[in-house]
Amino acid sequence: MLIAANSCVQGITKLCDLYKQSKSNFLKIKSTAEEIASDAKSVRSWWQRLFGADPITPKFVAKKTEKFIDYNESQAMADIVAELTKFWTLQDKLIEYLRAEEQKSKVYDPTVTNAEQMQTAMNRIMCQQEVAKLEVTIRELMVYQTPGLADLYTQTYEMRGVIQEQQEKARLAKEAQERQTQWQRRQEERNLQAKLAAVVVTFIFLLYLWLWLALLNRWGKT
Repeated sequence: MLIAANSCVQGITKLCDLYKQSKSNFLKIKSTAEEIASDAKSVRSWWQRLFGADPITPKFVAKKTEKFIDYNESQAMADIVAELTKFWTLQDKLIEYLRAEEQKSKVYDPTVTNAEQMQTAMNRIMCQQEVAKLEVTIRELMVYQTPGLADLYTQTYEMRGVIQEQQEKARLAKEAQERQTQWQRRQEERNLQAKLAAVVVTFIFLLYLWLWLALLNRWGKT
């Protein structure tokens, strides 16, 4: 995943260069395409001039050629966003990996050796450092080295902060609602238990009273 993340950053670097060029110049970039190469037209024309009839159509041969297509600022921006999205997806996977490793370390495993612990610790540290390094590289590239992208980068992270704040509020509200629901459920269980206890006590009292009256009645007869 780190190799893929580095590849994304390299792609973003190249695209930022194209973006800067597209803002000042009209760009044409290479694009590989399939074209049909054949001498059919010339053969048919020569055959018709000579015999006045259509020749047998020769087979067409497809070959790859390189041509140049227009590349403007909007296309460069779209490609940069696509690469950034790939990087953020890989970043999420790396964060998930680090969390999984952290949870794994909280479970006691007597078979884990010191060497394995050291390797795990080093992998986690290197992963964290590499992700932080790539983030700094992207920020410096878009904010300081590519005019026109600083606002996009800054506003994107500002909006992410707003979204995170909204998500945090929603999470807290959900947890509060869940706690309220659990409290209400416990209260209902307590009320039910209290009612059952009252029924049992009443039943025992009535049974005791009936037995006492039956005993008094027997004593009266004797």
